[in-house]
Amino acid sequence: MYNRSLALVVATLLVTSAAVAPVAAQSDRPSWSGEVFTQLEEGFGLYNDASGELDLGPLAGQIENKRVNLYVSDAGETAVYSFRITGDGAIVDLRESPHDDATLRMETDRATIEHIAAAESGDQAANRFTDAVRSDDIVPKGERGNVVAQITWGVLNALKGLLS
Repeated sequence: MYNRSLALVVATLLVTSAAVAPVAAQSDRPSWSGEVFTQLEEGFGLYNDASGELDLGPLAGQIENKRVNLYVSDAGETAVYSFRITGDGAIVDLRESPHDDATLRMETDRATIEHIAAAESGDQAANRFTDAVRSDDIVPKGERGNVVAQITWGVLNALKGLLS
């Protein structure tokens, strides 16, 4: 259960590094960014439907009440989205832009988001997310400028191989 919780947390955080391609200005978003935003809305809806049944264990304190910037890349372009994870683990306030006060960042690619969004249930989406985190297709990290979060997620990411 701990591995699934870690993956769900990381997935929802994205969900994520100091070395990422430069983000295009928001007025210069990739043409696919709106489609990914819709997929995120649908995927987070599935997650929220299942989140009441999830036990996030010791990771709850690392993700609850946190704002996350999600970096999604495809063909050399990157779009940034943001959301907040509430105290009960729900994902709210999804935006099609980064948030200045995000402490967490998640990095992934468009194909990974599409694969998770194609899930037919919250459980299936959670399993796909877990697999993506384990395979480093989704990498959660501390957002730039948040040293404590960077160190914390650096340690959690290093340990995830041991917890699998």
